[in-house]
This record gives sequence, structure tokens and C-alpha cells, in this order.
Amino acid sequence: MSWFVAYTKFRSEFKASNFFERMGMTAYVPCFEEKRQWSDRIKKVRKPAISGYVFFKIEKLSYTKINVNPFVKNIVKNNGEVVKIKDSEITRLKEALKSHSRADICRKGDRVQIESGVFKHRAAVVYSVDKNTITLLLNKLMLKLSLKENDVRVAG
Repeated sequence: MSWFVAYTKFRSEFKASNFFERMGMTAYVPCFEEKRQWSDRIKKVRKPAISGYVFFKIEKLSYTKINVNPFVKNIVKNNGEVVKIKDSEITRLKEALKSHSRADICRKGDRVQIESGVFKHRAAVVYSVDKNTITLLLNKLMLKLSLKENDVRVAG
């Protein structure tokens, strides 16, 4: 059995995966959880790490089985050849997503951009990194902020 990759329709990765699983295939969407804040609540949502793609495992590639899925556009090909993914690569991807944390990416002295709150879209410098919080220095105000790791991204 081999892993293959398929393009999905816009924001239909999880629907395509569920459809494949209902057909008896093994499917995988690399994803991570993120806290999203609305005016009345905070909720954890699953987001695909690689948007627009679903991985599926099948013994023999059958276009009729793939094209039955209404959430899939096409199978990923490279120079006309269907792309096969090794089991070890899927395992490595799963492990990388398990251990992924923005706190691992940010280090003291890195430039970051604030993603939410009053200082949204402002640049800052990482002052320190703890388990769940990142302390920042806002350049012009010389103000020290402590934010959750999901509230910042590395400026690039």
C-alpha cells in the first residue's frame, strides 16, 4: 500500500479525508490546533498545516475511487507521474506537527509581529520565551508585553 496526495477544493481538506475514510481508505490531513478568539468566546480550531492537500493510502491507485470524492480536484503529479509518498515521510510529518510549537521557533532577540490584541500588526523583539508565553519589547515604547505563543509570528 502506498500513500498518495490529492488536491482538494478550497477549505475541504477534512471533508475529503472523512469521505476517503468512509470509503475504507486511510486518509491523513496534517493539522494543528489553534486558539481563535471571537467577541463572546475562545475556541480551539483545527487548521490544516498544508492547505489544499489530503494524503491517502490505497493499495492500487484507481482514478474512479478518487474522482468519486466530491471534495477532491485531482491527484498530485510531477512531470506526468503520480506522486507517491513513503510511510517514513508521513511518520516524520506527524512527529514534526506533534512537537511543533511557536515557542521553539522564537528565540531571544528575534523580531516578531504581534497577531492579535491592541498592538496587532506592531513589530517587537523577543525578550524571553517561557513554556506558554513570550515576553516582547515594543521598540518605540520600550514596553514589555507577555503574550501567548499563538499571538505572535516571526517577522520575515
